Amino acid sequence: MSVEPAALPDFCRNYQDYQQLLQHQCHALEVPEPEQAAIEASFQLAQKIAELIHFNGKLPFAQFMQQALYHPGLGYYSGGSHKLGAGGDFVTAPEISPMFGQTIAKSLQQAWNNTEPCVLELGAGTGKLMCDILQQCESDNQLPEAYYILEVSAELRQRQQQMLNDKLPQLKPLVIWLDRLPESFQGVIIGNEVIDAIPVDLFMQTEQGLTQGFVAHNNNGFKLEFEETSFSQGWQKKHADLCQEWPEGYLAESYDLRIDWLKSLVECLEQGCIVLIDYGYEEEELYSPYRPQGSLQCYYQQRKHSVPLALLGLQDITSSVNFTQLAQAALDNNAQVLGFTTQSQFLTLSGIEQFVAQPQDSDTMSSLSVAQQLQTLLMPNEMGQNIKVLGLSKGFSGALSGFTSLGLNQA
Repeated sequence: MSVEPAALPDFCRNYQDYQQLLQHQCHALEVPEPEQAAIEASFQLAQKIAELIHFNGKLPFAQFMQQALYHPGLGYYSGGSHKLGAGGDFVTAPEISPMFGQTIAKSLQQAWNNTEPCVLELGAGTGKLMCDILQQCESDNQLPEAYYILEVSAELRQRQQQMLNDKLPQLKPLVIWLDRLPESFQGVIIGNEVIDAIPVDLFMQTEQGLTQGFVAHNNNGFKLEFEETSFSQGWQKKHADLCQEWPEGYLAESYDLRIDWLKSLVECLEQGCIVLIDYGYEEEELYSPYRPQGSLQCYYQQRKHSVPLALLGLQDITSSVNFTQLAQAALDNNAQVLGFTTQSQFLTLSGIEQFVAQPQDSDTMSSLSVAQQLQTLLMPNEMGQNIKVLGLSKGFSGALSGFTSLGLNQA
């Protein structure tokens, strides 16, 4: 069902007006303007979301974020924009250094002593992690029986297939792309910077109580509104000990959709372990009164900002992971927690130093020396402390050397 153009707000009624809006947003954020094809896709997405608001009223922020990132053919991850790497919007650890993937490969091999030698990677990015893992496993004569990839982005899937064809054509039969989680899996599931792009709801603390964030529009663009709802009241009651410490104007996110995601992940794992690597915190730190702006971040052309309603469908929208919540959800769904630590500690204890002297991959960011690569991966002010690693398992009697102790406050 669609509406007549005259019923749409001025900003997305015609292409020229929408183009001017994007140009204004880029100027305000001090970022480069998108290409014409990207503007056209963003314009179409803006009209789709405006139609949703026309028929359904304002959208909960999580629904807006879902559309912005995953709308078929138009959302950020389902569209055709170049997302990862030096020429994209953001860079992840595999693009920084092959030592990341090589170290992860050693952890996989350790896990395979107690589960099937299979991998399921969630959202494989450029394919760099996959290739680094498989290359190291081939060198160690410990290749997996199968390497599955669950990828929602058509552009990234194509890049992954091209990288595999260019770098490891002999291993192409091992790699299988999936459109959905398998009903049953045995082996190791790995997700690097995947959870932070699962949509979240927004809250704001007010004098009257906790309010929920919605996306509406006027003739000048999309806008964020907050109002008290049964959802926000219920959340405040459940988390009264946290909310009572928040000052007026405090912003926070609700991660309930991520619990559902984790539950489906745990359900598909028949036996083995899950390794999740992402930006995030334990719950107490995440909701600290000293973090009043929340954790919502946007990435566009290597620039970071906090305006999620801008550059629709053209930027990544992320929010930090609540690792306490994920660990508790795993326990509630008959899984165990293997461990929780920082990326720095996980990589160090897993033996990253053994790869320092090895020749560097030409696909790595060539401007970085080995020392710089290590610094970015391990140092507290870089990825080392900001990114955490959570290990989960089912029917798994082994251990991973990258984990030391469980640092989560469990109920």
